[in-house]
Amino acid sequence: MALIGGAAVAAVIALAPKPEEKVAEAAVPPVADILYAEPGRHTLLVPSQGSVHARHEIEVVARVGGVIESVSDGFVAGGFFEKSDSLLQIEPADYRHQLTRSQSQVANAAAALAQEEGRAKQAKREWRDLGSEAANNLFLRKPQLAAAKAELAAAKADRDQAKLNLERTAVKAPFAGRVVETLVDIGQYVTAGTKLARIHSVGIAEVRLPLTDHQLSLLELPLGRAIENGPAVRLSANLAGQPREWRGQIVRTEAAIDPNSRFVYAVAQVPNPYQGDAPLINGLFVEAHIAGKTYDDITLLPRQALHEGDHILVLNEENQLGFKDVQLLQAAGDQVWLRGDINAGDKVVISSLGYSREGMVLSPNPLNEKPSGIYLGEQSEKPSEEQQSEGAETAGGSSASAQGAY
Repeated sequence: MALIGGAAVAAVIALAPKPEEKVAEAAVPPVADILYAEPGRHTLLVPSQGSVHARHEIEVVARVGGVIESVSDGFVAGGFFEKSDSLLQIEPADYRHQLTRSQSQVANAAAALAQEEGRAKQAKREWRDLGSEAANNLFLRKPQLAAAKAELAAAKADRDQAKLNLERTAVKAPFAGRVVETLVDIGQYVTAGTKLARIHSVGIAEVRLPLTDHQLSLLELPLGRAIENGPAVRLSANLAGQPREWRGQIVRTEAAIDPNSRFVYAVAQVPNPYQGDAPLINGLFVEAHIAGKTYDDITLLPRQALHEGDHILVLNEENQLGFKDVQLLQAAGDQVWLRGDINAGDKVVISSLGYSREGMVLSPNPLNEKPSGIYLGEQSEKPSEEQQSEGAETAGGSSASAQGAY
């Protein structure tokens, strides 16, 4: 019986279906988003900000004293005036009387000089009649003649001063401008030196723009000499609920680095700020973008493409991961401006990889089209000089607002 049972078990085992052999599946490489690199020519726009102020802002001071007799219609806060317009009039009567008296003194001094000249001539004839060649100065009345001439010169100076004081009773604007604040009014008595108003010019507006050392490296700004044909500036702000823009130019840098912030201040000027629909009003806070240096072979990539501030991840033709060192020129919003050994068509990984190892294989998911002239599986070829020229013309106007890697 035991033999029969063993034989039956053996027969069942022999006739049972054999399990299928499992073949190990090939590992699927992880998917990574990539961008095809497109190096090109770009001009930086270096950002800054500041408040608008007039090229000239002064306090108007009375040169003579008296009661304010009248003021102009523009002598109010916000009022406009032209160059040489009379802002206010101080009562001139006292100064007219002083001018009349000084003119009388001039006439008297002139008459006294004429009499003294006659006496001097008479004395000279008398001395000559005595037959002596050596004449005494006192006898010839030379000191008296010099004193008379001095009296006439002093009288004329008093007359000119009286005339000047009379003219100063009309307080005139030294430039075309706008009244910031008035400090006096009709009927008020003022003395010489009294502050009458604060005014500013409207011919040129200026904006002080703070720049860091990194921002200076992106601009062509000489610090030790005058600026000729400085970089252009675009100013922008919201005014009356509308976005506005103005164009200006950097004209100078200030003489010293700010000791507290360590900023260098560049000064932008905008001519005729009150022309047009949107006046560049004094005190307006504006954002500024300064035209900086133009670079060739600059690649713009998302911020996440840059790793540890100095390298990017790229895939080769076999989609194997590699590293490339780059120079971070600056950051611009969500983009970074990079320089380095980046070729047109390089597959730059922009996905966040939990683990990265040189040589690991990834499955690329392109998010942009491959640059024209580059084919899959081919190395980028250096374009001809004609193509380079055309590309430079096309990309020459490209620019971005640089927030700065600082």
